[in-house]
Amino acid sequence: MTSAPSLLRELKGLRVLVIHPQDGEARIVLDQLQRIGCIVEQRWPVPTTLPEGVDVVLLAVELSQRSHTQTLVESLSEQAPPIIAVVGYENPSMLQLVLETQPAAVIERPLRPFGLLTQLLMARAAWRARIDMLAELRKLQSRQPAVSKISMAKALLMARHRLGENDAHRRLQREAMTRRTSMEAIAQQIIDADPPAEPEQPPPRPGAENSSPP
Repeated sequence: MTSAPSLLRELKGLRVLVIHPQDGEARIVLDQLQRIGCIVEQRWPVPTTLPEGVDVVLLAVELSQRSHTQTLVESLSEQAPPIIAVVGYENPSMLQLVLETQPAAVIERPLRPFGLLTQLLMARAAWRARIDMLAELRKLQSRQPAVSKISMAKALLMARHRLGENDAHRRLQREAMTRRTSMEAIAQQIIDADPPAEPEQPPPRPGAENSSPP
């Protein structure tokens, strides 16, 4: 997990997109973000896609911008930057739209400089955790074929040599260490060396040998 001092250092040069009407509240936020060293861009109305190179999005959630907001969210990839939702009031329609944006943090109106730094840090920390989780998931997915091969090779060794699962696993490990290769490679050799089973032929029907075509 990224430490708090490291996240604080990241704020300098952080590229923040502020999607908010051009008003006094936006000016306060823009000034505060620039004061702590962020690189800030402001847009309104809500764009349907994010520009390149954005690290954090500060998004004013407005019911009048529902369709644009939904299109924007649908365009985001799993590695998209975190969204900090800016919410002015609560009702069922607004809460539904906020949930659809899947924000990493939420800020209430009226916007104030106080608390903005905390929300930025929380959003970045949540994004980091999500990226780490996705990387770990991909690593596990990439290992799945190897795990399946090793399981199949162990089953073949158990059947051929009447070994237990632990003994079959240790045998694979010894072979891999002796040959200075991976267990997956040894497993593939064992699988390749096992001939496919011949399909069973149905027994001949009684009298079929003596029968002849008319």
